[in-house]
Amino acid sequence: MLTDALSVDLEKALEAVDGWLSDYICQPHSELGRPGPVCPFVEPAQRAGALEIRVRLIGPTPSQTLLSEIVRCGLHEFSEADRKAGNPNLRSLLLVLPDLPPEHLHLLDEAHAMLKPEAVRRGLMIAQFHENCTEKAARNPAFEVSYAPVPMIAVRSMAIHDVLFLSSRRDWFEEYAGQFGNRYRTSANGVDPLLAELYEQACATYGVRG
Repeated sequence: MLTDALSVDLEKALEAVDGWLSDYICQPHSELGRPGPVCPFVEPAQRAGALEIRVRLIGPTPSQTLLSEIVRCGLHEFSEADRKAGNPNLRSLLLVLPDLPPEHLHLLDEAHAMLKPEAVRRGLMIAQFHENCTEKAARNPAFEVSYAPVPMIAVRSMAIHDVLFLSSRRDWFEEYAGQFGNRYRTSANGVDPLLAELYEQACATYGVRG
């Protein structure tokens, strides 16, 4: 049995996503622990036409296997899509899951945890968003930053600030250092001091050559 698409108010769900992007994600927040919008990349990505939103219906029998496959397909889709944006680092894919019931939102967290290593190996980052998400802001662990009115998973290219999320595991950090190590070796690039400190600490911890 497949989900009846008519039973899902797609227009309402997408309106909620648009409102969330403009009123929350693209705005500053007093609990972030830093100035600027919740995600500084979304508004530039929207202006460049580099943010793509796609709907994925889960159906009546949600499972971790199904959610993980949707996320994995999202990684494939992102990697294979034409790079339309002038700056490929702005490319983002947002998978909206409007029929995932509240009692199954934990499956999205589990899928994220399972697929993050694969995403990092591809040079990508993924993040889950939903109304019960407990992911914390990188600079304020008291702030649950990943709230959203509709369940979603975002895919984007790895960025220099992702040392905030990738320094906790050797394999993740090695992938990160392979992409961005040169930025830290060139002081003229003006890397944020917090990022530089985390990078140096991780290099020392894992014996990675900075």
